[in-house]
This record gives sequence, structure tokens and C-alpha cells, in this order.
Amino acid sequence: MTDLTDLIARVEALTATSNAIDVEVEVALFEPTGVSVACRPNDAGTKVIYTYCDGSRKTYLADDWTLTDEQRAETIRLLKERLSNV
Repeated sequence: MTDLTDLIARVEALTATSNAIDVEVEVALFEPTGVSVACRPNDAGTKVIYTYCDGSRKTYLADDWTLTDEQRAETIRLLKERLSNV
């Protein structure tokens, strides 16, 4: 798992979007639900693989966590919230 402090610092340093960091954020903020039980990066670190309760897996692009300044600020807030709950 990515160190949240390091991930927060890397998001704070961004001046443009980063798919690689979007993937890391998606995994770091993942919460199991009644539908999906796990989330991990693919081997290339370019997409996320969700595992569902029935054991099936699907690969997706990560959400745009770093696309705009506003999204980066919200992502930092969410990561800091997650860090304080660890």
C-alpha cells in the first residue's frame, strides 16, 4: 500500500493531471461495499482492477482525482481524512 503521507505530498506537488497518481488515489480511498470487495492497480499501474463479491474482476480507468486544481484540493482533503482515520 502507498504511504498516504507520501501520496498526499505528491498530489500537492502536481500542477497537471497524473493518471498514475489517480490510480494510487483510487486504491488508497477504496472502501469495500456489498458489491466490490477489493481494488488494486493493474501490473502497469495504469488502471484499477475491482474484485466483486462473486469473485469476478473488472478493469477500469481510475476516476480523475487530479484533473483540476479543485479536484486535487478535494483529493488532498479526502486523503488527509483517510490518514487521520488510520
